[in-house]
Formats: sequence, structure tokens, C-alpha cells
Amino acid sequence: MKTLSALALSWESGISPWAGTTVDNFEPVTIPSDSADVSTLFNLHYARLVRSLTVICGNSEEAADAVQEAFVKAHLKWRKISTYDDPVGWIRRVAINKVRDGHRSRVRRERIVDRLSTLPNVTSEIPEIDEVADLLATLPKQQRAVAAMFYVEQMSVLEIAAALEISDGAVKFHLHQAREKLRAHIEAARANEESDR
Repeated sequence: MKTLSALALSWESGISPWAGTTVDNFEPVTIPSDSADVSTLFNLHYARLVRSLTVICGNSEEAADAVQEAFVKAHLKWRKISTYDDPVGWIRRVAINKVRDGHRSRVRRERIVDRLSTLPNVTSEIPEIDEVADLLATLPKQQRAVAAMFYVEQMSVLEIAAALEISDGAVKFHLHQAREKLRAHIEAARANEESDR
């Protein structure tokens, strides 16, 4: 018998160094097909499946989660799975696939983190509000949204209408109203500046 270690298998190699290794000595239990159900299989095989998957993945919590999820899937598809020659084999395969998927996800995540850590730091500072934003803030909400999309994002009237789910005529109306209010606001600000001189 091979000596088992708590190290996780390398799924990328595709070959387990523990192939053919038994996790514990047990006697196969035959269950009459008419009395077999998911809860019976769970009671008989859960602990053994968790132990064997713990050896495979090196993490008992991950193994337990995978086996539990496999039993849930078996329960949901029990009518079909109960007709299989080896329902426990199906449950084992689903659990192993879950562990492999988790391993692949972790590997991808680690690669992304490594890739992102090599990028230069990008600041996420919020830019200061400029005069245009101050002017737009004086407008009612709908006019402000239309004006911001038109002048800041440089969207067309049709694009704005689609984004706000209003008609293009409504966009034109709000844009006209916004221009009138901004014009009045700018003229008032200029008049105040001239009178202060």
C-alpha cells in the first residue's frame, strides 16, 4: 500500500500519484435496489467519500463541500441516477469534478492576481468637480442627465433616448430647457462679475 500525504494532487499532470490506492479498508456493501435511496447512500458512503476526496484535494472542507453538493445533485436527479449500475460512482465522479473545477478556478484566480500585480498602480482618485459639473448640478435631474450625456459623454439624441428610455423628442425638449437654464445662469454669473469690478 502506498503512503498517503496531505498534499493536493496536481490536476494539470492528469495522473494521480495515488492511483489505485485505497483510503481505508472497508467491505463493499450491497444494497437491495428497492431499498436504496439517497439518504441510505449518504449514510453509508459520505464519510468514505469525504476522506478519499480529502486525500485528492488536500482540504477536508473543500472535500466535504464537493461531496455534499454531489449528493444534492444526486437527490435532484434521483429518478435517473437510481437506475444506474453504480449511483455511488456517479456521486464520486460529480464530487471529483467539483474539486477539479475549484482547483482550476483557484489557478485562474492566482494567475490573474499575479498578472495584475505586475501592472503599474492606477490611482482611483475621484477627479475634482469642475465648472461644467457645477453648472450641471444647478439643473433638474432629467435635464442634468440629458445634458451630461450630450455634452460630457458626447452621446447622440437617439443614444440618450435609448439609455433613459424616453422619446427622442423628450430628449430634445430636456436639452433645450437645460441650455436655456444654463444660459441664464451663465449670464447672471457674468453680470455679477462685472458689477464686482
